[in-house]
Amino acid sequence: MNTRTYDLVIFDCDGVLVESEPLACRIYTQMFAEDGYPLDYGETLREHNGVNLLKRLELTAQKIGWTPDRSQFLPEFNRRLSDLTNRELLIVPGVHSLIDSLTVPICVASNGSRDEITLRLKLSGLTDRFGKDVFSGTEVPRPKPWPDVYLAAANAFNTPPSRCVVVEDSVLGVTAAVRAGMKVYGHATFNSPESLREAGAIPFRSMPELQKILGNGHIG
Repeated sequence: MNTRTYDLVIFDCDGVLVESEPLACRIYTQMFAEDGYPLDYGETLREHNGVNLLKRLELTAQKIGWTPDRSQFLPEFNRRLSDLTNRELLIVPGVHSLIDSLTVPICVASNGSRDEITLRLKLSGLTDRFGKDVFSGTEVPRPKPWPDVYLAAANAFNTPPSRCVVVEDSVLGVTAAVRAGMKVYGHATFNSPESLREAGAIPFRSMPELQKILGNGHIG
């Protein structure tokens, strides 16, 4: 008898499958420094984890009282990040083993654009694992922390939210998964286990740890 308590595993991308957040933060802080506004790298990384680029600019503008010309900043940021991603992107250790151990469907749901997600999956050797099962926060009415992208994924697989497991690393993403009515596990890297737990996640430290949890079948 099948006693598994979930039927779909939904992965965030940045910070869960690949270690792309530090690359984005490096480019972001470099570009602000070039304009005469140095930002603390560690603080910016924590504050912006899981946040899309336009929201990052809004947060920074509130903090320092200045924002760059978006028509120049956005394409230059994307160009630099693409170059750096192609050179230095790393996969989160243990991800391949975790995915290979799962016996239920999987997909990706991220606040990133489809092009960004596709590139990161390709560079990390995960394209074949996920195929076309990619959901972008730019293609739903509201990005995370709203639940739209997670609900779109569940709907595509005809799976009730209560039968979905989400793997996240940001408070923003955890909030979205909780609002969607899904069980969520929080990868405690840039955010503390305590902050992820307060947002509604069950924190874990490594993919081998999560592999053991999901391998038990019972996650409730």
